[in-house]
Amino acid sequence: MFSRAAASALALGLLALPSAAQIRSSGLDDVNAWSTNLLDRGEGAVSDRIWASSDTEYLISLMQALDVSSMTEAEQALLSRVLRSPSVAPRGGDGDALQLERLKLLSALGERRAVAMLGRQVRELPDGADPDAIIADDRLASGELDLVCSQMDAAATGKFWSELRIVCALNGGSMAEAELALELAAGEEGADPWVTETAIAIIAEAEERPDARLGSGLQAAFSAMAELGVNGETLQTARPDLAAEFAADTRNPLRQRIVAARRAAEAGLFEPERLRALYIDLVSQPDFEPESDIEAAFALLRQRPEPVRPPELQSLQVGPQNGADGLWPPVEEDAFADSEDGPEDTRPLVERQASAVAEALESVRGADAGFATMAGVFYNDLKSLPTDTASQEDAVTFARAALAAGNGGLALYWLDAAQGANDAGNVDAQAELMRGYALLLERGRDRGAIEDITSALLDPEAGGSTKAAALRLFAVWAGFDVSLPVEAREALVRSSSAGQSGAGSALVGLDAASRSGAHGEAILVLLGLTSGEPDALPPAALQTVIAVLRRLGADEDARALALETAGVL
Repeated sequence: MFSRAAASALALGLLALPSAAQIRSSGLDDVNAWSTNLLDRGEGAVSDRIWASSDTEYLISLMQALDVSSMTEAEQALLSRVLRSPSVAPRGGDGDALQLERLKLLSALGERRAVAMLGRQVRELPDGADPDAIIADDRLASGELDLVCSQMDAAATGKFWSELRIVCALNGGSMAEAELALELAAGEEGADPWVTETAIAIIAEAEERPDARLGSGLQAAFSAMAELGVNGETLQTARPDLAAEFAADTRNPLRQRIVAARRAAEAGLFEPERLRALYIDLVSQPDFEPESDIEAAFALLRQRPEPVRPPELQSLQVGPQNGADGLWPPVEEDAFADSEDGPEDTRPLVERQASAVAEALESVRGADAGFATMAGVFYNDLKSLPTDTASQEDAVTFARAALAAGNGGLALYWLDAAQGANDAGNVDAQAELMRGYALLLERGRDRGAIEDITSALLDPEAGGSTKAAALRLFAVWAGFDVSLPVEAREALVRSSSAGQSGAGSALVGLDAASRSGAHGEAILVLLGLTSGEPDALPPAALQTVIAVLRRLGADEDARALALETAGVL
């Protein structure tokens, strides 16, 4: 199966036709702009008639109201799939304007392949969305600088092409042409200051040069040509697909590969298992010293507990006098048991390992995709660490990580361990909320567990924030057709009657659009409601949002959105 990065690269390669073969359509009158499948292999369309029952002017207003930069990860993923789905054309005569808004959103989402494909079939392009530039930039990222320079259209205009002419002149060794290209760029839209600074350094044969950049294929190609140094900032701001390529190149320093791999993994372009392998390679080096909680955790996980000798051999000396290797194999000294700031940690190794993994996970908590990535990196440990050595706090952390990794059963396993580790036999409201959301990932839903969670969250002693979180959970349960206990139903009714339902007309429009087959319109209305803060929706609105997504067959999107409302990750 192709990853999204591999599929996108392949499709962009297939798009690279001679310029004479590139033909743009007439917008709404040309069905290709709507029926073209922009989805990656393995992705399913929301509907093949996603726009068919909607009016173009209304869709334009809905698209213009969206702010991609403020959306959550789940919201962006849902919007991207909707915009890339093929469909029968919508009603109305302003199809070109609608395609322009569609392209603007796709560009803001970073969907380069979709922009390149769709951009060749419409009349008007948004600023910065040049299909030819996207294809050329991807070729530059693949190391095809010579080919791109040889095929570049000398009459092409725009910032990308101005910068490319500078790079190509320098690549060809023509300093005079490079200087002219710099002057022309300054007279047009100008070049990025980094491009200008690097070019001047090359022309002047200066030893001191800027640091490398990997934010685009052009930057990557120019950095390689100019032999610029890579630092942490270079990799942390790299385009995810370029970061993935850097991480996969074994010629690069291992620590830098790990930084790049984390950047790519958080964008879904580098498997957590491969990132874990890089960490294992790092801690296996002879001169390794940990520089983070994550590295310290892997150093401890690499160790094995010292074997317990039979009583009759415990007094026997072990060392050179018993042979070259002694009677027992030597045990690697625990370099991390002693602390310069405190006494030696004498806990059993497995207990220290559990604490170290928990500390590593907590070190990235709140980093959204970063926490989910590390949950995947330590996934095997979440399944193999014994529960009897984990503290309640660590067990809750492991449950949170299992939930982020999408394994409800494993989350419940660790929540049970957390409850058992507590002398009073209970855990806090956050853990009960996790238990409630974990049930959504399970096929079977224990009625007794649902009632216990409801009782715990509606405890009279619970604070206002706990009660608000409980209402969100009950609304999500209702959206997933969970049979609610009467106490939960009463709480939802009271919150609605207290005037907290809100967004009434939008909810009516959302429900009506979904039932009328206007699926794209419904999702645009839905995203206008969630507006980057799905956890701020009133319970009635949240329940409707979840139910509509499931009615449209978008169960995975509904679960992802539900977990973002949980407030426990």
